[in-house]
Amino acid sequence: MDHTAREDQTSAYAVELRFNAGGPAAFGAWSQPDVAEGKFTEWLGAYSRPGAVLTLTSLTGGIARLVKSWTYEGGLMTTGAV
Repeated sequence: MDHTAREDQTSAYAVELRFNAGGPAAFGAWSQPDVAEGKFTEWLGAYSRPGAVLTLTSLTGGIARLVKSWTYEGGLMTTGAV
């Protein structure tokens, strides 16, 4: 049985925190959306300071889709559901 099609559609959820635009970053990826959402919220609470950029991205079938982002200056922007 060929599992290629199913594997290509496997989703991952990535959270990236940049301490300032273009600066050092912390990154993590999880297979469960609720875990990634929790990490996004945790990092937002811990690192919300001027210059910080936080993103949550859904990765499915090799395609990345921004779900939400946050900056100190612009606040939370939601572009889709996980």
